[in-house]
Amino acid sequence: MRRKPGMVLIILTMMTFVLSGCQSDEITGEEVTLEEEALQEEKGSGEEQADGENQEQREGAGKEQTGRTDEGKIWVYVCGQVASPGVYELPEESRIYEAVESAGGILEQGAAESVNLAEKASDGQRIYIPSKEEAAAMPAETPDEGSSGGMNDERVNLNTADKEELMTLTGIGETRAEAILTYREENGSFHSPEDIMNVQGIKEGIYEKIKEQIKTE
Repeated sequence: MRRKPGMVLIILTMMTFVLSGCQSDEITGEEVTLEEEALQEEKGSGEEQADGENQEQREGAGKEQTGRTDEGKIWVYVCGQVASPGVYELPEESRIYEAVESAGGILEQGAAESVNLAEKASDGQRIYIPSKEEAAAMPAETPDEGSSGGMNDERVNLNTADKEELMTLTGIGETRAEAILTYREENGSFHSPEDIMNVQGIKEGIYEKIKEQIKTE
């Protein structure tokens, strides 16, 4: 049976339409994929840029902070009758009482009245809190302006000093300071500064360096 030309034409038209639709779908799918990839690249680029800016901000803040570390600071050595003798960092314009508080405060046996707690602390200052016995044994004196201990004589008393105070002497480290304490326990008080040469490890050379820094009464 021979098909009619009109029917053949209709079938060809329909096949052409179907094929063109498939191709259109493929093209559209490819376009969507390309758009998604472009968006992902833009997003990734934006995140990298944001991360870079955040890193720069953090580095900048770190540099600024590092640059301010030593500004407006002082270091003082607090020793004697305080809870925790040692070197402490304080803001500039701090007072002696703030340095003492940083060291844990004055112990019960400490003579707080012998120290001008209202005085301004200075960088590198040694702040010594004497015991009540030391304060009582010292003659009453008019404090010099700017003195941190309320006393003119800041020499270390060999008969009352603790290890930390002895270690402030020139050439006296922990070992020699302990040797001084051991000598004091075994032989009693030093009668004169020269007696320190009787301590093991301390001879004339060390004595010459510290003789102006020590006393026995």
